[in-house]
Amino acid sequence: MTIKPYMSPICLFVYKRYDTTKLMLESLLACPECKDSELYVFMDEARNDSEADDVEKVRALFDNLQGFKKIHPFPARMNKGMANSVIDGVTKVLETNEDVIVLEDDLVVSPDFLTFMNEALRIYKDRNDIWSISGYTPELKALEGDDKCGVFLVPRAQCWGWATWRDRWETVDWEVSDFNRLARSKDLRRQFDQGGNDLFRTLEMERCERIESWAVRWAYSASKQKKWTVNPMQSKVQNIGLKSSESHVGWHDERHNVELYGNSSTLDPNVQPDDTLVQAFKKHHDLSIVSKIGYFMRLHNLGYDFVKSLFRR
Repeated sequence: MTIKPYMSPICLFVYKRYDTTKLMLESLLACPECKDSELYVFMDEARNDSEADDVEKVRALFDNLQGFKKIHPFPARMNKGMANSVIDGVTKVLETNEDVIVLEDDLVVSPDFLTFMNEALRIYKDRNDIWSISGYTPELKALEGDDKCGVFLVPRAQCWGWATWRDRWETVDWEVSDFNRLARSKDLRRQFDQGGNDLFRTLEMERCERIESWAVRWAYSASKQKKWTVNPMQSKVQNIGLKSSESHVGWHDERHNVELYGNSSTLDPNVQPDDTLVQAFKKHHDLSIVSKIGYFMRLHNLGYDFVKSLFRR
């Protein structure tokens, strides 16, 4: 009798975006591993009556959905927001599982996405310097000419199609109790910003309640513990919601657009940081002067929304 390999649970967060959620599911179901994978779907509630129909339309997508080993729906009774939804949902899945693969409703994945994620979770589980696995990789000139089937390490935990283990997740201080110490220390801020100089600024805005972000707190915990994230050389995830989502305000859409690749990846168990790639990754995420000004205006309530509306006209 052939024993089927273990497949990590998939944690999916949805809200009111029917079109992107449908595309997400279509791409995910193209992964052969779906039939042996359990899907946990966390469905946020509408914020007001005007969103109710859209929320119900999205939830209906899962009523008779076939193709997964089992589906666990978790419809919220009140609006929790993305940050609380992700923290609570991933925590719940990891109560009974050692690892998890996480997706949101504005992503599409390559057919080998689950192959890559499951193999990476197995191979890097016991490497204490690895924090997470990312399915999304920006297109970097430094990667041109490299082994497109390989992987590399980056000093930034990412949030567009990712995976991690329970023992890493349980170490996160979601309250960021040492933020004041970080804010006072140039060395600590420099360490955090190795993944891009937007990181401290984003965390500062999150702490001042200008934005709501679980991801920057997740990234900070990884940086504080000096952990790495494994990336494929070619992206296995696309974000199709950048232009329509308030969640990504301030991001330059074209800069984060990528081609979607389905090539199988060679996972080197002993992969080490490459300084050239680390610096290229940081440069990709570093803010322009205009973006820095935008962050400053938003942090200090200096007419950011008004200026942003002018640029969108």
